[in-house]
Amino acid sequence: MNIRRIAFAIILIVLSSAVTFGWYRYVAHPVPVACRYCARPLHSNLMVTAEIGGKRAEACCARCAISEANQEHKPLRLITVHDYRSGHAISPAGAWFVEGGSAVSCDHDAMPMNEMKGTDAMAFDRCTPSTFAFAERKDADAFADRNGGSVLSFAQLMSEARYQ
Repeated sequence: MNIRRIAFAIILIVLSSAVTFGWYRYVAHPVPVACRYCARPLHSNLMVTAEIGGKRAEACCARCAISEANQEHKPLRLITVHDYRSGHAISPAGAWFVEGGSAVSCDHDAMPMNEMKGTDAMAFDRCTPSTFAFAERKDADAFADRNGGSVLSFAQLMSEARYQ
């Protein structure tokens, strides 16, 4: 009789632990799959962890985080960026960024339509100009040579965030 109670208690503890873990993992702290600011998909080689006004979130790209901070009139801190070549998380302070050019980092399939169901030209996209992060300067230079754009240091990129 005592063994049954112990077994029942162990099963109850294991089940409650599994439910608690599941709640924590999938409800309280889910893995983000979309940018918090523009709802575009997150890609492993473009994703940025940013803190805007003291709130940390995953963004699809550095440009989206800068646009959000400027629109909200709040300070921005980039916590991690991902090397476009390898997809590894790197410190933004040591990264090199390629801005502009013909490569598009964040694209969406929604075509803007007017009330007559005709297409309108896009006037603003929070993720443009495209901004790609690289761990090595040589990789950034090679990318800029192939696709155009300017190679920027972290300080140059952050100078575009107006509320620092």
